[in-house]
Order: sequence, then C-alpha cells, then structure tokens
Amino acid sequence: MYWLILLSNLVIVQVILIDIGITKAYPLLLLFYMPYQFLCPVLFTAFAYAYIERTEVFKKYRGYFLIPFIIFFALYAFLKVNVVLEYSLLSMKTAAKIGAEWDENSAVVLSLLAALWNYNLIKNYEKSIGSLPYQVVVKKTKWLKKMYLSMVFLSILWVLVILGIKAIDSWSGHAPYYPLWLLFIGFYYCFYFLGVTHLKEVDNRKLIQKNKLKFMNENFQISALRNIFSSNELLSIHESQHHVTEILSYFATSLFDKKNQDGVIWDITKNCIAQLGLEDCVIYIWNDTKNVLQQKAAYGSKDNGDKKVLSPIEIPLGKGIVGIVAQTRKWELVNNLENDRRYIIDDDKRNSELTVPIVFEDQLIGVLDSENSNKDFFNEKHVLLFQLIAKLTATKLAQLNKQSLFELTDDNAYYKELLKWFEKEKPYLNPYLNLLIVSEYLNISGGYLSQIINKISGSNFSDFINVYRLNEAKEMLTGPSFSNYTILAIGLEAGFNSKSAFYTAFKKYTGITPSEYRNMHLVLS
Repeated sequence: MYWLILLSNLVIVQVILIDIGITKAYPLLLLFYMPYQFLCPVLFTAFAYAYIERTEVFKKYRGYFLIPFIIFFALYAFLKVNVVLEYSLLSMKTAAKIGAEWDENSAVVLSLLAALWNYNLIKNYEKSIGSLPYQVVVKKTKWLKKMYLSMVFLSILWVLVILGIKAIDSWSGHAPYYPLWLLFIGFYYCFYFLGVTHLKEVDNRKLIQKNKLKFMNENFQISALRNIFSSNELLSIHESQHHVTEILSYFATSLFDKKNQDGVIWDITKNCIAQLGLEDCVIYIWNDTKNVLQQKAAYGSKDNGDKKVLSPIEIPLGKGIVGIVAQTRKWELVNNLENDRRYIIDDDKRNSELTVPIVFEDQLIGVLDSENSNKDFFNEKHVLLFQLIAKLTATKLAQLNKQSLFELTDDNAYYKELLKWFEKEKPYLNPYLNLLIVSEYLNISGGYLSQIINKISGSNFSDFINVYRLNEAKEMLTGPSFSNYTILAIGLEAGFNSKSAFYTAFKKYTGITPSEYRNMHLVLS
C-alpha cells in the first residue's frame, strides 16, 4: 500500500514537472521518468490478495501483471534513446503520440482489467464461505467491494476525461486531468488513513482481550493448584510471569491419568523439555534398600526410547551435586561446572546445572536434575519452576504410594472457565475448533479436558460443542435479523463446517430438520 501511494504520486509529479516547464529547463530529468502507472494496478491487486491471505496465488500470476510495465519500460527506454539520437529513429510527432496516447490508453485499460480481475477474486473468495463463518466472509468482501467500486469509478472518470479531450476543442493539455488526479490522491490517502486507524483499533482490542484473558486464566488456573501448594507458594506463582502458571497447570492436568511411578516421572521429564526448552532433564529416584539415587527417567540424549534410560547411573547419597542436594534437601544452581570438583560427568560434559530435591513430608523421594552446555543458562524462573514441579511430582508420587483418593486438580474450576469462555466469546462459532485448541486455551492436557467434559456434562467433546452451535442456530432460524439468510448460511455461521454436519446434528437433537424448525416457528409467530 505504501508503494502504491508513492508511485501514484510520482506519476502525477512527472506530468506536473512537464506542465510547469521544469523538464524543458532540465531535460536530463526525463531520463528518470518511468511508467509507474502500470505498476499501480498491480500493487493494488497484490494488496487485495494479501488482505484475503492468498499471497501465494498472486505470486503465481504476477508475471502476467508485470508484462505491461515491462513493455512500456522498454518503450520509454527506446524513446529516450530516440531523443539522444535527435529523433533519427522516430519523428518527434510520432514519439509524442506514442507517449501521450498509447501510454495513457493502455494504462486506463490495465486499470479496468485489474478492477474486473479483482471483482472475480472477490467472487472466488466468497465461494470459500464453507471454510469460514458467514459474517466473516461478508465483512471482508463488503469492504473489498467498496474499494474496487471506487477504483472502477475513478477509471471510468479517467476514460471520460480522455474522451472529453478528443471531443471538446477547448480542452487541451493536462489541465482537465487535475481534478481527476486530486480524486485519485484523495482516495489513496483516505484509504491509507482509514486502514491505519482500523489496524490500531484492532490491535487495541486484541491487547485488551489478551490482558483480560490472561487475568482470567491466572485466577482459575491458580485455584486448580490450591490442593498442591501452600499460600506462600501460590503467591510466588501469582507474582511470577504468566507462563509459569500455564506450565504448572499443564503439568498438573497431564498427570491426572498416570497410574504408576514410571508414568509420572517420564511425563515430567518430557514436559520439562517441551515446555521449558531445556537440553536434558533427568529424574533420580531414591532407592532406600541400596542407599543410592537411580536414574529412572530422562529426556534428551539420555532418552533411549520406550521409556528407557540410556546407560543409567547410580549416585550414592552425598556424592556429586545430585547426591549433595539429596542429602541436604536444598536445591543448587551451578552456573559454571568447569572448576566444580563435585561434578559427575554422565553422557557428556556440560557447563551449568540445576538440581532440586523431590521431597514429600520430609521424606526423600528423588532428585530433579538438568544440565546445559551453556554457562549461566539457568535463571530465577527455572529455579522457581523446578521447585514447584518437584513438589508437584512428590505430591503425585506420594498419592500413588498411599493409593489416596486425593485429586491433583479441581475439575469445576476448569469446567466453569470453559463455560464462561463459551458463553462470552463463543469460540464454538469457529468450524475448526477442536479438543487441542480448547485444551491449549485452558492450558490443560486434551485427555484431562475430555475427562472433565465427560464427567460433568455427561457427553463427549463433539456433542458438547454441537449443543452450543445448535442453540446459536435455533436463535438465528427464528430471529428477524437472519430472515434473509439461507439454512446453509445459518449452519455455517453457527460453526458447523458443512451442510450434512449441520442437518445431522440438528435432526439428532431436535427430531426435525432446520427447515421444519424455521417453518414451525414462522407459523407460531
């Protein structure tokens, strides 16, 4: 859009410089004249493709769009050489006619063809209604249609000015074009101003929504962790960065279906890497019989696949950094392992290490350990997270040992947040909404979310969402604001991705078709 405005202005500036006699005084300026008018429709079309997220399609056809510019670029070069050769190739009259008529007539034809091309682009985009909510498509195409109607109107005015110059003797030179140029410039700058204003409004709305959702998520996620952490620990979580809460909530919910020690510790090591971006993560479990710490789960180079540790090692209590942390029950962060004699090299020598004890009610369960090849890699965030994750691990393992009925998370907190989100934001209107998207929003595992919905609502995830979509569709089928919508359009707007999916779900829950439902309510009203 910036290039479109710049080049449009340059086209007009080039002609004005001729009109006011600057080019006569400085003929060398003509060497820099370019047929920018043939690039403007191309840039306008490129903008449209980018706006509807079809840039790859424009790249496919852009060579054809650039043909007029290439031809007239060559023609401009030829005419400039002709001037240098004192019109030995073409007469001055012929050259002037080519520059005045061929140039302009071709440019206006290209503008009109580009307008028709873009109209076809809009129609093709509207045909994609099946993959987007109806109103989203309508809003985008309505704005594009206004844009290109303006372009067609200005191009027609351009044609009328050309015809007027040929038909009216008193019209001569570039004077009749000046009002047209002002309209073009006004259109571009109004479009630019409105576009920038619109983008700022969208960004502000997104920021407000993001902060709002962040606050809501933190509150309900922390409530789900109250059974695990003390008040002081919860305060640390709340005051830390937002992603700390997200990560801990995911850890808590991903452990809910783990029935044994291996399931828990392998899930912890895997998620330490996935969520924190660490090079490796190892959990040692205390063997009270042998009085050693044994590597039982690992992620990174120590992970041999199939939940097996590659060349597992054993560390006695008080030996190495891991052994000392287990003995003292105090975490330790070593930023530079180079001169630390306690360091025990395992699979590879690294330069920094963070080690945290896993303790439950003053009983040693094991150690959570991570190394990194960079010095000074670990920071305060890692220390906080490792301590909290260690406590989470200890709580779950102790629960398994005692066969306790204690649950790690509060189902209702997540379920209430899910209902609040659905009622306020209506995410079910998105036809592509799935279990993964919803679980990521709540920052819990997909399996845990499925269990919550099944347990509390008594239905599976698909049926749970479809109930919301059907209620939305019922309102639209009986609402006067949607009387001009087709049955299919209403189904798509309600979040269903096809006609068959809409009709099948509607018949399943109501016993009648959407058409019968609408007609029945029309009779009643």
